[in-house]
Amino acid sequence: MTRNLSPRAIERLAMRRFIDRTGRTWTKATAKERRQWLAAEEPVIRAEHGIALDAVWHGGDWQAPGQADLFPLPDDAAEVA
Repeated sequence: MTRNLSPRAIERLAMRRFIDRTGRTWTKATAKERRQWLAAEEPVIRAEHGIALDAVWHGGDWQAPGQADLFPLPDDAAEVA
């Protein structure tokens, strides 16, 4: 896939896989089953789409951890129009 998946898109894909593999709807799964399924599927989906496990979602894209704000502004800096 050419575009990065958002965290919500990863979750939707994991839900779709749950339905395909188990034949059960996501809403019929218990909260524990959902957590376990997402914990197992998220790393697989990220790997399939080239998203590092430690990457964080920021500003509409995946960023390396600690690099979401490369040029932070001082707290008192005024925004220029």
